[in-house]
Parts: sequence; C-alpha cells; structure tokens
Amino acid sequence: MYGMATEIDNYRRMFRDLYGQVDEVLDGMDSEALLFKPFETSPWKGPSGSVGWTIAHAVSSTVFLMRMAEFTAGRIGWEDVAGDQGADEFNASNHDTAVMRARAKRTLATVNTILDGFSPADLEAERTHPRRPERQLTTRWCITHAIDHLSQHIGHAQLTRQISALV
Repeated sequence: MYGMATEIDNYRRMFRDLYGQVDEVLDGMDSEALLFKPFETSPWKGPSGSVGWTIAHAVSSTVFLMRMAEFTAGRIGWEDVAGDQGADEFNASNHDTAVMRARAKRTLATVNTILDGFSPADLEAERTHPRRPERQLTTRWCITHAIDHLSQHIGHAQLTRQISALV
C-alpha cells in the first residue's frame, strides 16, 4: 500500500509531466524547425515566437520562478533570483535541438533540487516582493505560478510546432 503523496511530491510529478511534454515537442525536430515562426508580428500582442524561443523562455522562467519561491522561503537573496542562463536566455545555442533537450533536463533537475530543499514550513512562507512592495509573495504561489507559466508556454510551443508541420 502506498502512502499519501506529499504536496512536494505532487509538485514534482506535475513538473515531471510538463517537462515530458517539453521533450515531446522537441522530439524529432531539427534545428531549422526550432526557428520557425508562424508570422513575424501580429496586431494583437506583437511579435511571434519560435518553438526554440518559447521553450527557452519556458524553462528559464520556470527556474526564475522557483528561485523566487526560494527567496520567499528565505533560502536565498533576491540577487540570486534568475533563470538558468540569466540574461542570456535566448542565445544561439538554443537553436540546437540537442542543446535544448539537455537544457530542459538540467532545468528539471534544478527544479527538483529546489523542491527537495523545502520544508512544510517553507511552503507557508510569505514575503513582500522587493521591487513591488504592493505585492505579497507566497512560496506556494511562486511554485504554482511556475507550473502555470510553463504549461502556458508548452501550449504555445505545441501549437507553433503543429503550424510548422502544415507549412
């Protein structure tokens, strides 16, 4: 008989499933396909993103938001809140499918390491956002926002890949 999954176990499973979808999007793509954009710009919300750009942003922002959760729990300073590649989120190495798949695996490992460091008390933490004092952060909000944000960008990447197969 299995015990009840902990909250952290549930987060870990959600991230594992989402990163599985990232790998599925990238599976079989060549580097040229990573750069495909369905259009350059739209009157609604501006420029289009390629699959590579979208996945790069998805995994980088996931690490950023999980680092924000660590900050909220008092485990790191705000100066350490960054994505996996800092300001270099969209460099040319992200135009290579093998590099992107390896990057996704690394960022999932980072997410799991961060989750492993949280205690039940850390999940209860609340802290004022250092740049937006009108906002209160909670560790749970940061984690669930990371899941939500990653999900949204996976959907963007899936649709872009589907469109690229039709063109």
